[in-house]
Amino acid sequence: MWTGPFTIEDVLRDAILRQLPQLPEKDGVYVVSESAWSGQPTADTRILYVGSNTGKSARFRTRVGDMIADLFGFYGEETGHHSGGQSLHQYCLTNRVHPLSLWLGWLSDVPDTRECECHLYDTLKPLLNKKRPPESRRA
Repeated sequence: MWTGPFTIEDVLRDAILRQLPQLPEKDGVYVVSESAWSGQPTADTRILYVGSNTGKSARFRTRVGDMIADLFGFYGEETGHHSGGQSLHQYCLTNRVHPLSLWLGWLSDVPDTRECECHLYDTLKPLLNKKRPPESRRA
């Protein structure tokens, strides 16, 4: 079941308020879109990016944080943590979209995040993922 979507502005504001559901620490997959959805995202929602954390590490929340930092341009030519965040940043600059207005939603407790990410990539057709995620190691 999907959590969200929430605007990036609401997610950042909630860092102190703690009223929204928290991102999981691991086993999650997320999408960033230009518009909201109800229930679950569809290709019509203008999905910009699909991502997850690699492996079974407890870095999902950190991975989303890396994406948000780069989304706002906090990277350089030799630095940065998230190519998707950098692609989102460039998209926002080119299309005059404020990063705070983008939408974030996620799935939690995903048994195989890579398989789920590949499925979402194939069905949602995100505009900014540079390549299809690698197949699941369990495949």
